Amino acid sequence: MKFTVKQVDFFERQVHLRLPFRFGVVTMTQAPQAFVRARIALENGKEAEGGAAEMLAPKWFDKDPSLSNEQNFEQLRTAMRLARDAYLAGGENNAFGHSIEAYGPQLALGAVSGLNNLTAGFGPALLDRALLDALCRALGMSFYEAIRKNIPGIAAPGWQQDLAALDMNAFLFELRPAAIIAARHTVGMVDPITAADVKEKVNDGLPQTLEEVLTRYGHRYFKLKVSGDVPADVERLAAIAAVLDRGEAYQATLDGNEQFGSADEVIELWRKVRGDPRLKRLASSILFIEQPIKRGQALVDDVSELAEMAKPVIIDESEDTLEAFPRAQRARLRIDL
Repeated sequence: MKFTVKQVDFFERQVHLRLPFRFGVVTMTQAPQAFVRARIALENGKEAEGGAAEMLAPKWFDKDPSLSNEQNFEQLRTAMRLARDAYLAGGENNAFGHSIEAYGPQLALGAVSGLNNLTAGFGPALLDRALLDALCRALGMSFYEAIRKNIPGIAAPGWQQDLAALDMNAFLFELRPAAIIAARHTVGMVDPITAADVKEKVNDGLPQTLEEVLTRYGHRYFKLKVSGDVPADVERLAAIAAVLDRGEAYQATLDGNEQFGSADEVIELWRKVRGDPRLKRLASSILFIEQPIKRGQALVDDVSELAEMAKPVIIDESEDTLEAFPRAQRARLRIDL
């Protein structure tokens, strides 16, 4: 289903977090939330609008310590503007066609503007969601139905040999929605674990500590942030385990946010975790380790030893181009899809 992108508008609002959230090298207390509204016109002339929104997170897309949070935000705004210009000039195409035609120029123009690939990709990712929303609204169908029928026209680009033999239409048509989905609770690096960790009460009636979260919501899946400081990480994980182990069976993931310099450093953490009696149950509950190594090294290091002795290693920040999956396969990584 082809359409023309007629108009793209951006908006922002300032979001204040109820609790400080630390991941990687930053503790976030507030950040802008970006909104995009896109209007499309189908081949038959019918028009529709769609929208999407995303937080402008500092020090995730670009972790350069010399950049301020505001400079990080402006990088993401630049990526959005570049994508808007490309899509408005793209003429008539299907949803995937608009995205793939803008892909190469977006990365190239992003590089000229000082953006790394992950940052440059933020703009199209946000705009693609708004365009899909508009397309579904124009056709009066759900997102699931549109994907199953491949209304966006998803196909393997010519250079992606790993997908050349895949029958995309048949693959998508066989998809079925899950009956249930588990909510995974993220435990940031400064999140209070017990009441003793609370320095200032929020008093808004919502859970503030991990203990309170478990009591209120009964989560059984958790994403645990680690810092790259192995002794400190072990002690914090022990405090978390002391709470989680009181309840029913649970599953967890470790998220490094690029805080480790090499696979050897991650292996050291895992050996300490596996060898600590306080972490026996938590270690057995880990599903995977997420982007522990800095992205410049992540697809270079051989992490097979880590994956064999511990858990699958997946990529997050390293997923900065359409070639990331085969590159990760070659590096014996598993990708977060």
